[in-house]
Amino acid sequence: MKKTGFNAMQISNDIKLELKGVTSLTVANYGSDPLKVIVNDTPFPVLAFNTEIGVPYGSFNIPGDGTACDITLEIKFSGASKNSIISYRKLLDTCNI
Repeated sequence: MKKTGFNAMQISNDIKLELKGVTSLTVANYGSDPLKVIVNDTPFPVLAFNTEIGVPYGSFNIPGDGTACDITLEIKFSGASKNSIISYRKLLDTCNI
């Protein structure tokens, strides 16, 4: 059986990450300006935080389907409000159960 671990990071600047063994991922935009998530050179716009409903209006999501992948993830902010959270699961090691 494969074992995964949960990771979360608050991001407040443009960043580029190499993530290995990712099984699911969400990038939520808590800023008041849109941002761009770029995965393996493909850009995805993420809308700004919606204060009327009090939750991130926009997010980028890679749902878990039981498989893992390696990705290059970039976050690029478009304005002065730079606040996002990346949460993801990744493979840790093999567990014999």
